[in-house]
Amino acid sequence: MSIQKGLKPQEKKESTYDTGRGVLIGAVLLAGVVTSFLLSSCANFKILGRNLDFMDESFILTVKLSNAKGVKNLRGVVVEWNEKSGEVFSGDFTKVENPVGTFGFFVRSSENQYVMAYGDSNGNDLYDQGEPAWIHSNSGGPVAVEFDEVEKKARVVGQLSKSTIIPKRLISGVKRFAAGRTREEIISRLNIPVALGDIADLGDPRFSSERGEQGLWQPVDFPVDSGIGIYFLEEYDPNRIPVLFVYGAAGSPQDWKAFFAKIDRKKYQPWFFYYPTGRRLDEMGGALNRGVESLHDFYKFKQLHVVAHSMGGMVARSFVVKNVLDDGNGYITKLVTISTPWGGHAAAAMGVKHAPEVVPSWRDMASGSDFQKDLYSRDLNGKVSHLLMYGTKNTKSMLLPEENDGTVSVKSQTFAPVMSVAVRFKSFYSDHVGILANPEVIKLTEEFLAGK
Repeated sequence: MSIQKGLKPQEKKESTYDTGRGVLIGAVLLAGVVTSFLLSSCANFKILGRNLDFMDESFILTVKLSNAKGVKNLRGVVVEWNEKSGEVFSGDFTKVENPVGTFGFFVRSSENQYVMAYGDSNGNDLYDQGEPAWIHSNSGGPVAVEFDEVEKKARVVGQLSKSTIIPKRLISGVKRFAAGRTREEIISRLNIPVALGDIADLGDPRFSSERGEQGLWQPVDFPVDSGIGIYFLEEYDPNRIPVLFVYGAAGSPQDWKAFFAKIDRKKYQPWFFYYPTGRRLDEMGGALNRGVESLHDFYKFKQLHVVAHSMGGMVARSFVVKNVLDDGNGYITKLVTISTPWGGHAAAAMGVKHAPEVVPSWRDMASGSDFQKDLYSRDLNGKVSHLLMYGTKNTKSMLLPEENDGTVSVKSQTFAPVMSVAVRFKSFYSDHVGILANPEVIKLTEEFLAGK
């Protein structure tokens, strides 16, 4: 489904432009066929525009419950409630299915948002006194969530308790709001499904390469439709080392199929970050860090390796900087990146300058962006060992220099501020996507993770 209350239903027309596997918009702009490109991608830009409008008008609320494990039928609820008048203006609801107890919502106003959760012990889909519950409160009782008006986000933590009582005035307000309305009319359905340790079925359509394009062009629709978070391929095993995989622009978990099939599953347990690649890269690095830290709090793993492709390498480095340097964690010691455009991409800059609507991540991908300058000013040397691999299977292009992998220039992949601090680097005669199926790339990755 597409975003309601702000976005029209998603057009079904497929774009003829392969955003995930070719050069971004700038390739077409420089080729001098702007008009035909814009016509062929009209549906994408219309959808993107509605997503961007919604981003400007909405706020993101996320919650983490510290004792959710084992709570039956856990539900998260947000209600826009005027405590003085008792009137409820909107509400939303979500099933909390990850074991960590994290959930989230988009909300249309930063005022009077009350968030709560409960374990629906009797399965009647309602809160009943005595069920384990939590409501965002201070010492004086329930309070509205305070949002950062610049980031347009709020993050709160809580703990379920059977002694918690949801105020009767709030329950009464919800009942008055719901009176005479269907469930579809009551619930905004702007909840963000959050996966943290959920077991992935790679055959699920949400993990398809086609869905990856939605993540680029629809940075709001994607998390509402498909969710965001960190998936496992199998149950957590404390005796195996987690390896977290991060795909690139318009990518999907399917990009890692060869790695998942060939990596030593007796020694490693693959995880992957599932996210909308159209969002700002530092924002996604922060989301990934919070997810990993929540999983670490829950599972207490001693090591975590990170492997990333293309633009995902920049997201991964942002995450690692936050985790290791800002938060002082010591469980990440190995980072592998493959075909990452460390020096940015001229096409992204052209897209920012000329496109009718701008994918947010393009701003960070433009060469010399503030994001890149800040990212490379943080020194991981001596704390995290970095293996940098890149492709050199040249393709003639009006945008790319002679040395490229068909999508990214070799110069960008070997950008000096990153290359100079990598403990090891190696080139492969592979194109931008094909490199992920190269057996030598997988073999070198495993050797590096093993300390060879």
